[in-house]
Amino acid sequence: MSLTVSGYMRQLYKGNSYGATVNGRSGQPAHSLFSADMNAVRRAVKELNDYDYDEGEGTELMNKVQAFVDTYNNYIDSAKGMNDDDVNRYMSKMKKLTKEHASELEDIGITIQSSGKLKLKKKDLQDTSRYDVGQLFSKDAEYAKMTEKQMKLTQRMFLRNNLNIPKQSAQTKKSGADNNTQTTAEGLLADSMKMQSAQQAVQGMVGNTIDYML
Repeated sequence: MSLTVSGYMRQLYKGNSYGATVNGRSGQPAHSLFSADMNAVRRAVKELNDYDYDEGEGTELMNKVQAFVDTYNNYIDSAKGMNDDDVNRYMSKMKKLTKEHASELEDIGITIQSSGKLKLKKKDLQDTSRYDVGQLFSKDAEYAKMTEKQMKLTQRMFLRNNLNIPKQSAQTKKSGADNNTQTTAEGLLADSMKMQSAQQAVQGMVGNTIDYML
């Protein structure tokens, strides 16, 4: 059974329900919204992956596309609110990817605004074929796969930065002749304690409902 757009939004923001509505988002810190929005975009893409483009209900498809547009726009808003160089860099990559598919998006009624946010013209979507929508959002579609990948990479960056995890630990490379390499039990225990402290700090910053969906 097809859900309403608001129904899909509640589903996409499961665990972070404040992100699903304008009122719920009001007053929330940008980092909490950013995390929730990345998860929601990935779930919205998956919803469109799973749609039956041969026999699915038209209203269901329209509502899922609108929910994707809404989560994408929320992501743009929260990313800008972060005022973070790394976040801005990853957001630019997502915007570039979307711009590369601008023509295909326009074919199904989605236009890219100057802000980078999307706008859906429902009449145009109604007049297009499911095949055209599937070219963008089916399981094997390039735009859907790359969007999911970009969100996943952004989430990893966000988690790494907030936990202060280096991209590659010095202990991953071991040389018997290198006195600078530390592999003692004390060093490993210290790293573990640092990780636990960092994780606790992030939980305190973004709340217990955070879901990185990695």
